[in-house]
Amino acid sequence: MEKERTIFGTDELLIMSTGLVDRESYQSLYHLYQPVIGVNALALYQTLWSELKPGKMKSNYMSHSALCEMLDYSIDSLMDSLFRLEAIGLVRTYKTKDARLTQYVYQLRVPLAPHTFLNDGLLSSFLFYKVGEVRFKQLQGRFTIDPLPAGIVEVTKDFNEVFDVKGVNHRSFTQKNYEKPDRAKIEINYSFDMEIVKKLTNFPVGFFTKKLDETITKLAYVSQLDEEMMAEMLKEYFVHEAYLPLSEQEKRDGCRQMVLQLKKKQTRHRKEKATELEKTTLGDLHDPDVMEAAHPHQYVSTLRKTPQLSKSDEQLVIELVDTLGLTPGVINALFYYCIEVKKQTRLNENYVLRIATSWKTAGYTNAKEALEREASQDALIEKKQQKRESVQRTTVGSRRKTQNGDMPKWLEDEAKQQRSYDEARKKELESSVPDDAELVKLLNELKEKG
Repeated sequence: MEKERTIFGTDELLIMSTGLVDRESYQSLYHLYQPVIGVNALALYQTLWSELKPGKMKSNYMSHSALCEMLDYSIDSLMDSLFRLEAIGLVRTYKTKDARLTQYVYQLRVPLAPHTFLNDGLLSSFLFYKVGEVRFKQLQGRFTIDPLPAGIVEVTKDFNEVFDVKGVNHRSFTQKNYEKPDRAKIEINYSFDMEIVKKLTNFPVGFFTKKLDETITKLAYVSQLDEEMMAEMLKEYFVHEAYLPLSEQEKRDGCRQMVLQLKKKQTRHRKEKATELEKTTLGDLHDPDVMEAAHPHQYVSTLRKTPQLSKSDEQLVIELVDTLGLTPGVINALFYYCIEVKKQTRLNENYVLRIATSWKTAGYTNAKEALEREASQDALIEKKQQKRESVQRTTVGSRRKTQNGDMPKWLEDEAKQQRSYDEARKKELESSVPDDAELVKLLNELKEKG
């Protein structure tokens, strides 16, 4: 290990992290670490965290001089703060030197939990030396959790025990009277236990949320994955990201991308599921009952006469299931409507989603209802279009002829006057234009004058 280290402003650095700073970590950082390392080192630590790219485990390369400018530190102050972070265990530093420049990699470490810090002999002793006995005891009391009394039971009152709702119309309390129902929750014929997935992945507390659980369950249905396979994919895809402060949307988008990448792998599980679907024969694809019973993968691929679903179609199915919350039967009906009724073999994503959104707004719950209502709507639109075209054919200029072809007398008189005026004006213009002989004569006169 080197005894002396000198950092230059031109040396490059890369920041990485393998953990996640949660609320408890911040409590430990400010109350326990800051008295030991000082505010300058704490500011450097926070700045290094802020340089990590959103949703990623590392930053872009930057120079130490740029870092000094951000903090308004000299290179010596930066080195002192960095060494404090290294000594306390918040940063681990790696160095690579080639013939042209020196590069550093700073790995950020998550602060120890308060009880771990206080039970560490060296750290707690140094903290005691820095803050004194009174403050040290206050910190010990702050992070000590008193146990709950034995034999505790819940005695919370129920809603019906406190509020009298007997004389109130029950319909006034239903959800549909004051907000739209949550259509993101769909009923699918697929047994999937998220608790098994959580145990197998063993991700940090807070990674899984209610919305993410729903997304993963729907994706498992779309790709026909069991709990073990889903957990294996999640661990592989989120090997580092699970420990970073990802937003819920970033995690949901990552899960979708993970499932779409599964098509490239063609795992044994995937092939077995595809074989099972191929063995199951469908009936009449025009029958709404078939649409209700079939899995979207099987129905759409059969409708397109292909052995398996294309990536673009699978992405559409995921969007329709997860984001819009359409039932499988309605999804099959939507593909049938676009391909067979509207004759759109090359489906545009915006086109399909626009129709899907209108179907969701209309509240279609099954394939038969969706196709019947859309058929009546299309017939009405076609009738209006035919009427509009008929009106356009009977229009001359900005005035419309009457249906029997006769014009009012005042309009006929006005038309005659206009025609006679046009003929008289035409004759007047023609008489004022010289014929060829006159034109030649005029040209010769102009030449002689010139």
